[in-house]
Amino acid sequence: MTNRFKIIDTIRGLALFGILLVNMKSFQSSEFIDTMFGKTSYKDDFDQGLYYFLQLFIQMKFYPMFSFLFGLGFYLFMIKSTLSNFVSRTLFLFLIGMIHLIFIWYGDILHVYAITSVFLIFFHKLSSKTVAIWSISLLFAYHLFLFMTIFVPASTIPTANQSQVALEYIQMYKEAPYFEWVLFRFNIEVLPVLQQLPIVMIPVLGWFLLGLFAGKEKLYERNHTNIVRMKNWWKISLFLGLITVCLNGLALLTKFDDSIAYFLTSLSGLFLAVFYLTTSYLFSSRTFFKKILSPFQYVGRMSLTNYLAQSVIVIFFFRFFQLYNTLTLTEGLLISVAIFFIQLCFSYLWLLYFHYGPVEWIWRSFTYQKISPFFINKELNTFKIQK
Repeated sequence: MTNRFKIIDTIRGLALFGILLVNMKSFQSSEFIDTMFGKTSYKDDFDQGLYYFLQLFIQMKFYPMFSFLFGLGFYLFMIKSTLSNFVSRTLFLFLIGMIHLIFIWYGDILHVYAITSVFLIFFHKLSSKTVAIWSISLLFAYHLFLFMTIFVPASTIPTANQSQVALEYIQMYKEAPYFEWVLFRFNIEVLPVLQQLPIVMIPVLGWFLLGLFAGKEKLYERNHTNIVRMKNWWKISLFLGLITVCLNGLALLTKFDDSIAYFLTSLSGLFLAVFYLTTSYLFSSRTFFKKILSPFQYVGRMSLTNYLAQSVIVIFFFRFFQLYNTLTLTEGLLISVAIFFIQLCFSYLWLLYFHYGPVEWIWRSFTYQKISPFFINKELNTFKIQK
């Protein structure tokens, strides 16, 4: 594997770690319904401080990175693949995403990626400048929309109804049989998520296009010109990131308006995502940081498998052991770190013997309509496929 793809896989693995840290709140507790009713307070001071940290530096910062890498991956994919391959690839992603959304977890992003990626077909032959303009325009339009929602009065639900719905929600997650739980989730989680799809697709497409721009500009290659550009973007994103993080912190601490905090969390995510991306690129060649970051590449190479495994393992673990809505935010964070460490070790060992992760292998075989090589050792390859 070339160094340029190692850095892509490393950043993808790093993004997955950040995503797990953020998602754990919704895995372990009734965050979905609490957010709907504006309940985000924590009794423990340390948990409250951890919540602020996650909101300022993790929330809405790593999903953009993941989306950026998807756009870059689309560019690299289309270099060697056909439109028919793209259709198969997207269809598989959509099916997996919908299964994940309906039967496992409301926070699935794969169905959004699959639907949104269709629009990339209209951009992949355009100039990098045009792609960049579209990307910036979409991200600007989305944040302008978020800013405008600050001035829209929030709809209110009677407190008694809130308590009743929240109690039922928690009881279903704790006690309901699986298929009853799925049916309950379909109405209260899945349908609202699908209704928000048109809005959610706007920033996702913006980040896809930014990744496509990076591909067209060959920014994944390490050379003097790219390093200079990355350093400039690093400085700009750091400056703007610090400003927006400070404003976001002020909004969170004063608890003035949730819509303002949400807007600033997303806006700071724009700049911090770029800062994290450029930092990873610039420091990946330094020995100390290379040793720290390089293990993330194994998780990144199996990103689809690991992404799905996170929600499947954690949600059913909490349901089976009746731990749902019983753990603190700090305990959830520790579980996140432990799970990711296990995924890192598993991915490393798996890739010693197999070319791809299990879901990646099925995805690739479906995409190209033929069985892809699986075992690294050809003598063990039961399909007898030559490289």
